[in-house]
Amino acid sequence: MLAFAMIMTSAVGVAHAADDTVTSIEFSYDSDDYDNSTSSLKTFVEDDKVNLTVFANVSGLSNKKAVTSDVTWKSSNTSLVKVENGVLTGVGKGTATISATYKGFTISIKATSDYVYDSITLIQNDGKNAPASKDIEIGQALAFTLNGTKGSTTRDVTDDAAWSTSNSMVATVDDGVITLLGVGTTTITAKLKGKSASTTLNVTSPYKSITLDQVLSSNLLQIDIGSDDVKLTASVAPKTGGAVEPVTDTAKWVSANEKIITVKKGVVTAVSAGKTTINVSYKGVSTTVDVVVRTAYQSIKLSPEKEYHMLLQAPDLHIQAEVLNNSNDKENVTTTAEWTSSNVIVATVDKGKVTPKAVGTTKITANYKGVSRSIDITVYPSIYALSVESETIDGYKDISGELPVVTATTFDGTKVDVSKIVEWSSANEKVATIADGKWTAKALGDSVLTASLQGYKTEVKLTVHVKPLKLVADVKDLSIILGKETSLPTVKVINEDGEEEDISSRVKWKTTSEDIVLKETTMKGLDVATLTLTATYLTKSVSVKVKVEEEIVKLVVDPVTIDLYPGKSKSVKVTGYYKSGKQVSLGSKMNWEVGNAAIATVSSTSVKGVSVGTTKISGSYQGKSVVVPVVVVAKLKSLLLSSKSVQLSVGGTYAAKLQANFTTGSPANVTDSAVWVSSKASVATVVGGKIVAVGKGTASIKATYAGKSVTIRVTVK
Repeated sequence: MLAFAMIMTSAVGVAHAADDTVTSIEFSYDSDDYDNSTSSLKTFVEDDKVNLTVFANVSGLSNKKAVTSDVTWKSSNTSLVKVENGVLTGVGKGTATISATYKGFTISIKATSDYVYDSITLIQNDGKNAPASKDIEIGQALAFTLNGTKGSTTRDVTDDAAWSTSNSMVATVDDGVITLLGVGTTTITAKLKGKSASTTLNVTSPYKSITLDQVLSSNLLQIDIGSDDVKLTASVAPKTGGAVEPVTDTAKWVSANEKIITVKKGVVTAVSAGKTTINVSYKGVSTTVDVVVRTAYQSIKLSPEKEYHMLLQAPDLHIQAEVLNNSNDKENVTTTAEWTSSNVIVATVDKGKVTPKAVGTTKITANYKGVSRSIDITVYPSIYALSVESETIDGYKDISGELPVVTATTFDGTKVDVSKIVEWSSANEKVATIADGKWTAKALGDSVLTASLQGYKTEVKLTVHVKPLKLVADVKDLSIILGKETSLPTVKVINEDGEEEDISSRVKWKTTSEDIVLKETTMKGLDVATLTLTATYLTKSVSVKVKVEEEIVKLVVDPVTIDLYPGKSKSVKVTGYYKSGKQVSLGSKMNWEVGNAAIATVSSTSVKGVSVGTTKISGSYQGKSVVVPVVVVAKLKSLLLSSKSVQLSVGGTYAAKLQANFTTGSPANVTDSAVWVSSKASVATVVGGKIVAVGKGTASIKATYAGKSVTIRVTVK
């Protein structure tokens, strides 16, 4: 213990030696910030800050160490002087003590705070001090200057102050110059170096009202898009009476929604249909009028009216524009409408004539007096070959389907989808017809569908089958080994006529998972996952759950043999072992099959006895199989001895018989199969049901078979 204490004392001494030993701390500051008359640092409210630095004298070091940021700072009165990391800020007028503490040492210094100005005063136009409140009319000029006073010295500080208004809707202020805008009350305030001065303005209008000179029904202005602009005029009535004054050009006109109407010096222009308001104001008086803009037309119709696809070398496309007015009369406006192309690089438009210029897409729009409509135009390059994504199509009578995608090869070898511009035909319209981009099956049989464009053709064979009712996959759940290719499930179709057909080669498999790759006839898992595959054929589909997992190297089944009574069930457990050593329970995933369903059945992990006999169940997972024998035996109902008691003389014998009664109703002699035990061998012994009297007394002979027991009492005299 003493040695341990010495070691620890030595360690503590080394640790202290590693730290700096501070002997004292001291302040450093700019001499211009120190007032010798008050023996304190000088600060001013909202003015330049004072920087105070702390140095520590460290034992063994010739240079002082700057520790300002490590010091604990404190002000005796933060309402007068604040300190943060050695920076002093004046807050109010007075003196505070600033202290700094570091490594157990504390030093302090006084700091005074004062205002740059004792007071600031608002001076109005006439040179007099601004009153606390002032009444003024819009249109009168008003400006303030600001004087700052320190002791007996006064100076103009107008440009240095921060000016503000409490209500910018009534008046604004810029370096003391007031702009009167509206009727009401506002407070004008000037702030400078912790001081402020203000005055309240009560602003009134020299006019009692402003009116629009036009006579409007219910104060409502109604305009049709495309009609001439409407000219409004405004005049004001002075409070003092007298003639009204026209103010149309000088008043402020505002549209509440310039997307509907615009207004400038009373001139109203309709932009689009809708309802809004116009406000006109002049020196504190204003009025508002409601505006309704309508279109004279119900709608515009284009022909063609849907998207249009054309080749670069195709002739111009002529689009017709027709409008329907509110009286239900039609009017052709192709030459008078405003036509625009959203991409003039691709195509231009002039009075409805669209000229293709380059490969791409554009939107052609016709606008006529408030109604407009657009169609999308796609321009394709020249082609040199055609191909189709699928060479066969399956269908059944009376259904329709999308025509396959047609791809064209361009001059530079680029592939372009030209499905929208090819022309399709059917070789046998009794079997299938084509209309609106779709094929329709009419009767059982085959027809060749041909796509044509610029002299090039490509074909697809359409076969009309019997109507399918249901698709059936050979498995519902499937496990595949990570990284190994596995055949896709087999799929059959059950047709309307009851016939079944293997269509594995014709179904289309899809999945939303990225953890598996689907090939033509196989699949390959990319990551451990559980996912769903869906096979589609015509209008039917079937799904298979697939689990991508590590390879199972061993299957262990428990129990290895199943013994059952008729009507009773037992569970079978299968444990799979992965390459990594991990285990997984597979009992319900083994796709069990039973050898003889008349003896036993199997569902998930449960095996049920049906009748007496032997069979087996077999299952597989990842190609590995297990077989479990199943023995169904009759259930024992009761045991019956040939006698309940016997009396023997010493040396005498008795051959007992044991009968087993089963639930099947077929009794059996099980004497030789039972286990026989004597309770007292000195009185009687038993072997295979044969009892031998040994000595006088009584003994119980017990026979046990299939879990049941019966006894016979033996008396030896």
